[in-house]
Amino acid sequence: MFLFSVWLTIAVALLALLIGYGKSRDVFHPLVLTMPMFVFIYGYMPVMQDASGELYSYITTEQASFAQWLALGVLLAFTAGCFQGTRASIRLEGPPADPDPRVLYRGAMFLGGTGLLAWLFMLKAGGGLSGLYGSAYGGAWSDIGYIRDSVYLLLVAILILLSPQLFAPRRVLWWVAIILFAFPWAAQGLLGARRGPTFVLAVGVGVSCYLARNKRPSLALTATAGAAVGLLMLFLVANRGSIYLGSEKELTTEQIGETLDAAPSNEYIFGAGCIAASRQSGDYFWGKRILAQLVVRPIPRQLWPNKYADFGVPELEQNAGVAGGGLQAVLGWTEVPGAAAAMVADLWVEFSWGCIAFAAFWGWAYGYCWKRAVVSGGGWTVQYVIMLILSVYLITQGLEAVTFRLIILSVPVWWLWRRATVVRSPRGTPLPAFAA
Repeated sequence: MFLFSVWLTIAVALLALLIGYGKSRDVFHPLVLTMPMFVFIYGYMPVMQDASGELYSYITTEQASFAQWLALGVLLAFTAGCFQGTRASIRLEGPPADPDPRVLYRGAMFLGGTGLLAWLFMLKAGGGLSGLYGSAYGGAWSDIGYIRDSVYLLLVAILILLSPQLFAPRRVLWWVAIILFAFPWAAQGLLGARRGPTFVLAVGVGVSCYLARNKRPSLALTATAGAAVGLLMLFLVANRGSIYLGSEKELTTEQIGETLDAAPSNEYIFGAGCIAASRQSGDYFWGKRILAQLVVRPIPRQLWPNKYADFGVPELEQNAGVAGGGLQAVLGWTEVPGAAAAMVADLWVEFSWGCIAFAAFWGWAYGYCWKRAVVSGGGWTVQYVIMLILSVYLITQGLEAVTFRLIILSVPVWWLWRRATVVRSPRGTPLPAFAA
């Protein structure tokens, strides 16, 4: 029954992808871009680990079956919500509004400059590039959260500069700004061997360039590019101990398969273990981790050193709290620092069976945002790209990794777009549309 549920999950995900593309003829439809990640974690991984038999060294057959059927339920809810969101009725009332490109440009440069200054501050404090990336798994860091998170403004600036209103590949200064703002993220992804920044930059730039020209790549090109980005991410993880400035270690592709082996750090095994532990203990967060992200996280630790413990979620300090404290008692093994339990387990430990409804809500949000981008364009186009680049965090990590990033990236976009928006005169020419 376990393998049956796995293959059924794969079939449902691929069917959702095909239906999403078939109805929209848009390779940037949310189900076209999210379902491959779901298949990889909840299809390919369990099939390979079941074949080797290593899966059952960490969880029982019953625990694996429950986790897989739960994954199927979350998948069905997410896809149903997404289709519902794409059917939303969008009415445009009043005259269309045009953003002033000068205001957008100045705002993008201000946001990008702020993010670049924050990164340069961390670069200087960390001893330059060799200090930040002179050892394995390096990266920019600051104990001051506002400085650390300001680097996300670089992404905001890039996405705005790549919007249809500002897309100008023939302008030298435009290229300089794009390259300058992208460099810290490229360094974090490639020199720091980190999957998230690599995916965010590659997908954000690639998708935005097509949207700005009101074009779409072919389905074959999209699949090839997606596979290339996926393999690059696996390559970075497999060679994480060998990638750093000054490294003389040989890079190899032979260890890529080992990153998917059964282990406590594997997303599927760790997630199934967290589900089993919370089922037995009956401990769930019931939205408290999300509330902590919204209310507690913005308060500097310098002002409130024990903020998460005082708020009642000390677990957030270790792997977003998804493991709780029951892994050792239930399964006999403990979590690995830095491991991610992926979307299904993260939703389960937060809401129990309410995870089905919450998955449907997230699917609806993706579908609705895509539909608004198709109909309205403008800031909704940028917002949809933000949703797409954060999908890697939602599916492979969970809510904690998405919540604060969504706020940090979205709020500046809408703040700037509202400042730049003016009512277009009846004789004005329309802006390039985001077409399905």
